[in-house]
Amino acid sequence: MPCGGTRKDGFTQLHLVVTHALAAEKAVMDFFSVCNMLYKFCRRPTVAILYKGETLKRLLDQRWSGHFATVSVILKSFDDLSTLFQEITSTRAFGADVRVEATGLWHSMSEPSFKFIAEMVHKILSYLDPPNKMLQSEHMDLATGLQLISSACTCLENIRTETEFQTILAHCDNVTTRPSKRKRTQNSALADYVVEEICTRVDTDDTELRRIYYSCIDSVCGEMKNRFGKHNCDLMEALNALDPAQATFLDASKVKPLLDLTKTPAVDSEFEVARNFLRAQMKESSPPDEEKWTMKQILKQFQRPLEAMPTVFTAFKHGLTFGASTASCENSFSTLKNVYTEHRLTMLHQRKANLIQLAFEKDLTRKFRNEWKDSVLRRFHTVHKRRLPLY
Repeated sequence: MPCGGTRKDGFTQLHLVVTHALAAEKAVMDFFSVCNMLYKFCRRPTVAILYKGETLKRLLDQRWSGHFATVSVILKSFDDLSTLFQEITSTRAFGADVRVEATGLWHSMSEPSFKFIAEMVHKILSYLDPPNKMLQSEHMDLATGLQLISSACTCLENIRTETEFQTILAHCDNVTTRPSKRKRTQNSALADYVVEEICTRVDTDDTELRRIYYSCIDSVCGEMKNRFGKHNCDLMEALNALDPAQATFLDASKVKPLLDLTKTPAVDSEFEVARNFLRAQMKESSPPDEEKWTMKQILKQFQRPLEAMPTVFTAFKHGLTFGASTASCENSFSTLKNVYTEHRLTMLHQRKANLIQLAFEKDLTRKFRNEWKDSVLRRFHTVHKRRLPLY
């Protein structure tokens, strides 16, 4: 499939934009924690019978699209959830633990910031949803995908205004709020004096919500510009130029950033000859067992002629291994997350490295449990003297 590794890399970059940007704001992370608690609470059989709203979505950290689905359902079923918690709280038929949990969730949803953050996150993620779908498409045009990401970033910058903030805030006016805290008053001992400075500083909810709003938009836009900056976009365009279906196929100026990674010079004459030769050959013949030509099929079918053009041959090899290298790096990080759990926070670095290697080389470790089990245990038994014999 053309540019499959590139498409996967772009999708991962967009995922990291959302997770890193939203994780920078503590209030947003608390909001998603409450969303996760709502999902678990509504799955209880006794609670699910009373709940009349739309089924809540499971929140997955690995997929930010789950965040978008979760927020969408909560906004649609906000009134149904509020009615559910009020009914459970006032009904003695439920256990004390269920009523206490329902009361806590109801108070969390009643906070003015909860509905505001839900509306804000939904608006931000709705602009990123089209690029997300585009990057997952099998027939995605990478150049169009990058343009769509740039357009989404521009849309986010356009909503960074006071008007948009007030529009989102207006949707939260009908939320039933908890009783306000005790109002701050001026010290009565200062009643007969002229005070030249502010004695009591009152931070309104609007001030904090405004800060969260601008902070989240700035974080998302900053992450998008960083991860989809000129260097990364040049690499993606270079991989796109190795796709036979693109108009920039084997354009030396486009492929050059990819060759620069290994300090390989881009010879314009070799790329021009290779482009004319491959286009003529692909027009006359069809790829074996494939619907259309890909980088893999080109290397397999025309390896001998391409060996006479080493820079072009190197560029194709880079294009095939670039996505696999990225996936291998992501795989190692995923393995680290599985190994480095909360129960293993005190392990030494060497032990952690060994566990990661065992988890990563699962094909070999699987043999230790089956065909290699007997020989490994015997070898382990003979290396050191053991009080308890294994055999």
